[in-house]
Amino acid sequence: MSSLFQVLEDNEIITENIIKKINVLKSNPERNKTYTPEMQKDIYDYLEINDPLLLLFIKFVCYNYLRPVEVCRLRIKDIDIVDKKLYLKTKNKKVKTKIIPQILIDDLPDISKLNPENYLFSPTGLGNEWEATENNRRDNFSKRFKEVVKTPFNLGIDYGMYSFRHTFITKLYRELRKNHSQFETKSTLMLITGHSTMTALDKYLRDIDAELPADYSDLLK
Repeated sequence: MSSLFQVLEDNEIITENIIKKINVLKSNPERNKTYTPEMQKDIYDYLEINDPLLLLFIKFVCYNYLRPVEVCRLRIKDIDIVDKKLYLKTKNKKVKTKIIPQILIDDLPDISKLNPENYLFSPTGLGNEWEATENNRRDNFSKRFKEVVKTPFNLGIDYGMYSFRHTFITKLYRELRKNHSQFETKSTLMLITGHSTMTALDKYLRDIDAELPADYSDLLK
């Protein structure tokens, strides 16, 4: 709108670009909470019985640290079981290569005979035909998660599939910190999570409270 009004001003059709004077509304994005270990285990156990396909979808978020929309972009041909690599098409159409950890390899069925052009996940199973836009694919699994997990577990708006990414990055960070400095931990973590800069990773870790202090009760006595 501002560009359009600026053209009008430049051509002396209007006296000034009034759009520039409109204040931009501040937005407060919702933060997804991390799951406690007990919550994560309960959801895993529940999905193993009630929706194994959704559980596998979530494990791509947990173990490969993908966003749900990125899982929806995966095609059969993007998964190389032999070389343990996946090839992820980003929003700007670039392709990133990520390793597939053994913990996820162990849960993957044989997909070698499936149509390589089909999406890895469909509502009816792995590699099935599914004509849908990216937004519809993401919304389908978001609604499925709400019906299968959020409603039975009475989870609020601040819990979602994205929360699993926060949960497992936090878990990985704290495990690495047991034997490594902060810098060493973050350097390793950057390779795994895909953050492009240390600054971006630092901000993300602060947002999810990955680093917590030790008990400081003795300092208050």
